[in-house]
Amino acid sequence: MWADVRIFSKSHLRCWLLFLSVCYAQLVWSQATDVTYPAAYFQQWNPVTAADMIDRIPGIAIALEDNSSNNQNDRGLGSGESILINGRRLSGKDNDAQSQLSRIPFDQVSHIEIIRGTSVELVGVRNEGQIINVVTNQSSEISMTVSAGMNFYQDGHTEPGGSWIINGSSNRLDYRLGLERRAEYRVVDSIEESVYGTGNFTPNDLRVLYDVTDQVDQVLTSNTAFAIDEQQTFVLNLQYEESDPPRNVDRTILDYDFQPPAVFRERERYDAERQSWEVGADYNRSFADASNLQLLAITNQQDYDSLRNRFRVLADSLQQDLALRNDTVSSEEIVRAVYNRPLTESQSVEFGLERAQTTLKTSLALSRLNASGNLVSVAVPNANSEIQEVRYEGFTVHNWQINSRMRLESTLLYETSEIAQSGDVSRSRDFDFVRPKLDYRFNISPNLQFQFAIEKFVAQLSFADFAANTDPRDEERDTVAGNPELRQEQSWRYTSTLEYRFSESRGVINLRAWHWDITDAMGRIDATEPNGPLTSAAGNIGDAEVQAIQINASFRPQPNLLLSASVLGRQSEVVDPFSGQPRRHVPNDRGFYTLGLRHDVTSVNLNYGFDYRDTDQGNRPLYDINRIDHLDSNENVTLFVEKSAITSLGLVARLEMRNVLDRGACRDRFRYDDILAVGQLIEVERRCNERGDELVLELRGTF
Repeated sequence: MWADVRIFSKSHLRCWLLFLSVCYAQLVWSQATDVTYPAAYFQQWNPVTAADMIDRIPGIAIALEDNSSNNQNDRGLGSGESILINGRRLSGKDNDAQSQLSRIPFDQVSHIEIIRGTSVELVGVRNEGQIINVVTNQSSEISMTVSAGMNFYQDGHTEPGGSWIINGSSNRLDYRLGLERRAEYRVVDSIEESVYGTGNFTPNDLRVLYDVTDQVDQVLTSNTAFAIDEQQTFVLNLQYEESDPPRNVDRTILDYDFQPPAVFRERERYDAERQSWEVGADYNRSFADASNLQLLAITNQQDYDSLRNRFRVLADSLQQDLALRNDTVSSEEIVRAVYNRPLTESQSVEFGLERAQTTLKTSLALSRLNASGNLVSVAVPNANSEIQEVRYEGFTVHNWQINSRMRLESTLLYETSEIAQSGDVSRSRDFDFVRPKLDYRFNISPNLQFQFAIEKFVAQLSFADFAANTDPRDEERDTVAGNPELRQEQSWRYTSTLEYRFSESRGVINLRAWHWDITDAMGRIDATEPNGPLTSAAGNIGDAEVQAIQINASFRPQPNLLLSASVLGRQSEVVDPFSGQPRRHVPNDRGFYTLGLRHDVTSVNLNYGFDYRDTDQGNRPLYDINRIDHLDSNENVTLFVEKSAITSLGLVARLEMRNVLDRGACRDRFRYDDILAVGQLIEVERRCNERGDELVLELRGTF
């Protein structure tokens, strides 16, 4: 199969990258510029917010998704950013710049810049792809952007949602205050068929599940910018979010071990509370010698408390046989200082320091039904822990405009950290890493750009893996073990990108290839105690490789018709510690493909379109100590239509249908009686979930 064939070896990839860079260096050059879209360019489509404007720029939606996925597992604030507002990154993680786009009204946007590479003027911001800079107007007027909507679900449930956002300016003060209510209701129908793995694969049982999560998220945000004088600005960002997502599961089991087959029922109730808040601030100062100073600080916290109660349904009563409580508090404090100054007309240097403190407090309590019919507490190893990392990093960046056609950015970063765990386990370890990076840009023409980057990357650990946790994927395994010996996954990353932008904003084609050499790859390892049941935990499983090619295309065959497509082919390899055989390295699955269309019918102020996404069958196998899961494709189609009315108010009605094909996701699970290398197949399960379609009706306007 294609997934089991190597796309190219490491040596082939490096030769290909070198060949491209040498060949393109011979092409004829003309001066390249960034791309600017004035607000007047979008006027024909009657946008309400900056998000509506971004949606009309060819290639941007795909680039944002791509940059988001590539920046996963970044440590601290880092320098990767794809969206700026007035040339500045937003001092937030949950309260990020992309979430602000739907809160900035169209009439306050001056223009949008697409920065194709790094820039001396961008302090503390680096990105291997495109950087989007939304530049706003200075206005003393106050405006409100209001939305109200209703979500209709397949089971007949309805849930209202909406937002209220106020924007304004007063002298040197710009402010934005928002309140949102987001419907996150989910209903899942599942059918699981199980057969024995021995003999003739005779039926074991049939399970039918009805799973409902009645979740509503309420979010309060505030963004305030104050121009102290012409050289100094101060920005304060606040966010508070809460949700109370109760979940109910009704499970019916048809057991074929009885003759005739017996029917059993179970009910589960999940009670949960989630609260989070974040405060971010940044101070910017420019000096007469064209140097700049930026100070950023972020503190945030998330509290999540969940209780799972399971009951057997008897003839005239309910008998509780499981209680599982998981209480976590995670917090983060980050301070970052960046100083940038020019050395010559073509060179600049940047120095920075960052301190980050990340903490997770977790408590897990398990009770089960004993032989006497009583619910009793069960001891869980490493159930109560506090994990904390204190990390310092210092970095320097040299930006060199080699000539009018080439730019080279060099970064050298050193970090040192201590990870300490206390509670049921007491452990402390020190780490230090040197992380260099080179980013080379060659503008072949105003339309064509070549980029090549080499980077040493260190991923952020998930502290939830250090202590015992719940296992939501497996009903037969209530908890999973923690591993206090985890180390950060490291990788050398080689990326080559070729991008062509058509003239007159008619489209963009982007081709990218990358190769990762990974050490201390993350996976599952054997955590079985002597004379205990088979147990696994997150752990480091050795070296891995990832290679991929992705093609993104977005084009306007007509002025008001935008087509977008993306194809990703990826292969990876790591040796599985349980079977001793090579396999794909999760989460680097085989890839995906997407297709999108947006057609604006300006004569009637209407636009419509669709977004399609799918993955290959058996796209992501998940290996554990005595089981293998194969996840099938998850095809999804979203249709939408929008109609503008009373354009002076920016009033827009939107009808959106999600999961139009009513496709769910299927999973095949193979269970073994021992560790994979020696175990015998004892059971095969196939579960398919259906979430149904969802209809969303929304009305938005600016007043």
